[in-house]
Amino acid sequence: MKRLLLFIIILSFCSFIFAMKPQVFEYQNPIKTGIDPKGLRDCQVLRDGDTWYMTGTSYPHWSTQEKTGELNKGIALYSSKDLKNWEFIKYILERPSSKKWYYRRFWAPEIHKFAGKYYASFSCQNDSLGYIYQHVGYAVADKITGPYKVITDEKPLTAGNDLTFFGDTDGKVWAFWNSGREFGIGFAQLDLASGRFLTKPQSAIQPGKVDYALDSIGNIVKIPGYDGRPVPKVQKYHTWDAIGIEGSYVIKHDKTYYLFYSSWTRGYEIGYATATKITGPWVKHSKDSFYGGQSKPTCLKNGFEWTGDPNSIFDQVGHNAIFKGPDGRLWISCHGLVEGKTPMLVIDPVWFEKDGSVKSKGPTYTKQIVSIP
Repeated sequence: MKRLLLFIIILSFCSFIFAMKPQVFEYQNPIKTGIDPKGLRDCQVLRDGDTWYMTGTSYPHWSTQEKTGELNKGIALYSSKDLKNWEFIKYILERPSSKKWYYRRFWAPEIHKFAGKYYASFSCQNDSLGYIYQHVGYAVADKITGPYKVITDEKPLTAGNDLTFFGDTDGKVWAFWNSGREFGIGFAQLDLASGRFLTKPQSAIQPGKVDYALDSIGNIVKIPGYDGRPVPKVQKYHTWDAIGIEGSYVIKHDKTYYLFYSSWTRGYEIGYATATKITGPWVKHSKDSFYGGQSKPTCLKNGFEWTGDPNSIFDQVGHNAIFKGPDGRLWISCHGLVEGKTPMLVIDPVWFEKDGSVKSKGPTYTKQIVSIP
């Protein structure tokens, strides 16, 4: 009896020690298990209940579509219990007939939850109906898996791409999207039920400084700030985000609004702007990105010194979203490419310094171990 009692005491003590030992989450980028082996771009991860979900631009991606004419099937939805092993659920919005404006591409979809409903945004085009360039729209459902009803069924919300939503603490919902070089990333308050803007679209930020640009046959393209002087037939850029910006995603932290965005000027990288009001003014945080991948050939072509991680496997990492990770902190999700090849999911924790700046150790490419409280 004494031995049995002693055994029970030791077993209980060991169980207590084990319970006190902090758990860990291990991962290594890029994450591929369960994801289409042909890749997923613009990965947005979000948590709903005890499950993580993911959507993004499914294969064939835009470059393949342009070359082959093959179209992707719509908005893909994946789920995971551990962020590392993913399962394809279905296309929550399938490509309709060519009689609809949202027929081609289904670029950079996202899912946002407001007042118990799920809103899936997307970017599409249909040349035959006059929607030659990207236009944005969205659909709504009572469950994340659908069925979804397209709010912008008859016509798109606006021209542009990479539509994202932000719900403020006052209940107002704002749309952000990319609308070309001069307008940059725009925003407006949105009536979700009707698919109408409640405020006039404004520009939040534009691409960085560039002296001039050339078209495909070497002619100088007029842009703001160019005075017409003769220049060599090479592009001349000054900032990491000069060629173009896209992929906005907005969050709020400690009374400050953060607008994340990506640029392909040196490869594919992520930066951010901040504002004290959702209506701005928006101020870019610094002269450099805080996360991403640089491509040596792209840097050389565009006149930049390559300053990337010499050991990194990535030459492009971008188009991000922010989500709650396994340790309760904020994490970043995006796609990463190794030597410009198949895009796959990349995730890492992010945090805020005392001065409000956003930091991350990523994009990581070795095994990472994160403590879970």
